[in-house]
Amino acid sequence: MIRTTTKALWIAALCLASTWFAPVTQAADSQQLNPDFFYYFNGNIVGPRGFAVSDPDNWNGIPAQNFTAESKGRKLKMEPTDYKAKNDAIHVTWSHKKVKGTLALNGPAMDLAKYKDLTALAFDVRVDQKPSKDVQLGMDCGYPCRAEVPIARKLREFKKGEWSLLWMPLNCFKSDDFDLTKIKGPFLLSTDGKMTIGIANIRLERLPAGFPGCKEE
Repeated sequence: MIRTTTKALWIAALCLASTWFAPVTQAADSQQLNPDFFYYFNGNIVGPRGFAVSDPDNWNGIPAQNFTAESKGRKLKMEPTDYKAKNDAIHVTWSHKKVKGTLALNGPAMDLAKYKDLTALAFDVRVDQKPSKDVQLGMDCGYPCRAEVPIARKLREFKKGEWSLLWMPLNCFKSDDFDLTKIKGPFLLSTDGKMTIGIANIRLERLPAGFPGCKEE
């Protein structure tokens, strides 16, 4: 059980993310980035992984081609959009259909356990249509091994149409089956409501010095 004080600390810290995290270097070459830390950067996939979209009609997912895809039941679709340059981000829409839709970035298993208390999963986000229901940010280690954290409240706080930084400490991802030593999906985003957002630069960022995240004392 996460203590109330710890919860309050990291929730407050989310609001200060832009001052604590140094800006990502947009000029970095995605071919030279460490795929354990960078997953989707400057509009490119880093390492042997890829996006897929899924809904109840096909939970195996429809792989994205050229960053474009639509789930079988048409709950969600993705396509390229612009952040700092042309097509360096993705635009993802969850429709009005009353089913769950998931955007996933999957690849070979990797061990992130040693970074558990040191880093956060971070991405740049532009909220074009605020979520109508809860939204879960997750990491996957092979079904049913996964953990998710609710982020709808934070997404609703961002200014519509403007890019913001959202991050979540790795030690906030917890479940009975979760295993950070075999992460296959470093980024999952799910909702059964309506939502439209832009996403760029999915990566790990170092936590501010002394910040515990959701670490239990």
